[in-house]
Amino acid sequence: MLFEQENIHLEYKTAKEKLPNEMWETISAFANTDGGTLFLGVKEKKTEQGSSELIPVGVTNPQKLVNDLLDQLKNKNKISYPIVSEKDIEIISENDSKLIKISVPRADFHQRPIFIKGNPQNTFIREGERDSKATEDDLKAILRDSKGTDNNDLLDNFSITNDLSIVDIQNYRAYLMEVTKDESYNEMSIEEFLTEIGLFKIDRSTGEKKLCKAALLLFGRYNSITDVYHYFFLDFVVKNNLTDTNYIDRIYTSDTPSTPSNIMSFYFSVLNKLSSLIQNSFEVTDNMSRKDYGEKLIRSLREALVNTLVHADYQANTPTKITFYKNKVEFVNPGQLMVPYSQFFQPSESKARNPLIFQTFIRAKLGERTGSGGYTIFNTSISLNLDKPELNSSPSKTSLTVWKETQEDFIESLPVAWRETYSIISQKLVVPFSDLKDLYKTDYQGKKILNEMIEAKLIEKTGKNKGTKYQIVKNSPLIKRQMDLLIKGLQNFFTN
Repeated sequence: MLFEQENIHLEYKTAKEKLPNEMWETISAFANTDGGTLFLGVKEKKTEQGSSELIPVGVTNPQKLVNDLLDQLKNKNKISYPIVSEKDIEIISENDSKLIKISVPRADFHQRPIFIKGNPQNTFIREGERDSKATEDDLKAILRDSKGTDNNDLLDNFSITNDLSIVDIQNYRAYLMEVTKDESYNEMSIEEFLTEIGLFKIDRSTGEKKLCKAALLLFGRYNSITDVYHYFFLDFVVKNNLTDTNYIDRIYTSDTPSTPSNIMSFYFSVLNKLSSLIQNSFEVTDNMSRKDYGEKLIRSLREALVNTLVHADYQANTPTKITFYKNKVEFVNPGQLMVPYSQFFQPSESKARNPLIFQTFIRAKLGERTGSGGYTIFNTSISLNLDKPELNSSPSKTSLTVWKETQEDFIESLPVAWRETYSIISQKLVVPFSDLKDLYKTDYQGKKILNEMIEAKLIEKTGKNKGTKYQIVKNSPLIKRQMDLLIKGLQNFFTN
């Protein structure tokens, strides 16, 4: 077996004769994040080059350890909920060694938090390749998600005329009529219209009709929203680069007349801006393929925008932020992804944190109904030869990055003196100076260019003296793309 390096879904522990205590932190972390696989009986050894090698050392009596694990899973002082069952545990052989493979499922939200030592403060989450104790904000987010949505909660002492933006409701209704061709919406009063779309409901205990919280978030006046959601803030920023301190353009929610005040007005303002920015990038009208590229990218970004707004945890104390860079768009919202990572980019049943908000978007055909928004985003990126979208999620935050430049576009954006160097390193992944020196007039010029690219965090240097090599930075999407292609090639080789 070729052991992959530890990552958000993979962990190794040595466990010669007994279960390691730190194993419980990993089980808690996997369960509270996105699930994962834990191997017992594998040792990590550092090599002279600074990398790590995973060596199967085995366990002495694997069945005894499995029995011990099953017994301890029943002990609430060990773990709050027996998230792992017998079917999730397997004894496997590797190089004459016996290993224990534990597949930890992602816990349902109502089961969380999964904590250890009988104390919710000992709740762990998975961050990259390590287990981290949940912060106070993480724990609050987990507890909120375990209780379910507040979308349907009814509001006392709030009214349509005092607390909602009639203009934003009318704009949405006009758009709804346009896409559905249903003129009956125009014959309804504002109250009837909100009742029809499920945002104005009868309080069964009093018989009084009241606004639900989703209505406030979607169409509310800013100050009325912040009376309930104290930290409500939606922000869209245009920048050239990640390191820029100043922005080029900005749209954000506030109580001033010139800015959007709620989710729906923010959505339309940002979508118009995104469309304008993308169309301006592909304004060559005599090239239909470039125009088609822009239209597909706008659709993908629209899905990402809807996804961010309908999945945000508006009870959190952090904003929802979209940042438009030269080469990518980042969508960040408070709250954990409601489906496993593996399902997000696949067509599947959607599970929105804010279902009434989601339905309001879907009713006006402002997003994919069947939960295939992530699938659309992924397929669009692949069809346009862009790097795959990047998804990261923790209990308190989810981020989605959609790339909008091809590798060729990116290289063309680099200084002329860097382009050939970057192109060769990106093709070979790891390159000694001897493979590059013919590009330069002198060694001095070559080293100067390489050092400039290192400072710009495009490449990094490994090894020393004659063993010095250059490679694309590890977190580059290009590395991920190249590794994906390599793995796919190996899979095809061994299956054919």
